[in-house]
Amino acid sequence: MIAADTLPLDSQLNAYRQPKDFMDVYSGDLSVRPDLLECDIRAFGVHFTTIDMAWAQKLLILRDQVVRPLGLKTTKDLAKDGVKKPVLDLQAGDRIQFFKIYQIGADEILLGEDDWHQDFRLSVFRKRGPSPRVYVSTCCQRHNIFGHAYLAAILPFHKMLVKQSLENGLKRPLGG
Repeated sequence: MIAADTLPLDSQLNAYRQPKDFMDVYSGDLSVRPDLLECDIRAFGVHFTTIDMAWAQKLLILRDQVVRPLGLKTTKDLAKDGVKKPVLDLQAGDRIQFFKIYQIGADEILLGEDDWHQDFRLSVFRKRGPSPRVYVSTCCQRHNIFGHAYLAAILPFHKMLVKQSLENGLKRPLGG
């Protein structure tokens, strides 16, 4: 089951976050997924950020059509900036789909993008131990009124997308 949660204290996202930023955190149980507990964090990040839902793909296409005239970066533009590499060769500065990689740690990968209306970071964090969990956290630093309006408009879809991506990732085989 996916639940709203709090950001783990040892997440690198804590160093990025500012007091007025938007933040949400969702988590899921990893106890039945030893493959996800032991895989490389880059494969873990790819696994949980792969958008494999038709409704979400259609929403991203619609989003791109609406925001392109406003000068926002589109997912298509960002994805074409990426260099195709094997997952285990990905480094900071490379992309997972349209997400730029900012940091790679043993149990966390920090992704995101900066734009004129807002900058955001997406943390995919793995907690090991007796109660293992995956945490997906989003932090948005809004720069102007448009950043606030944009976030308000996409937030309901963002929440559905994150929850569904987590659910799908916990059910889907690694690499599948």
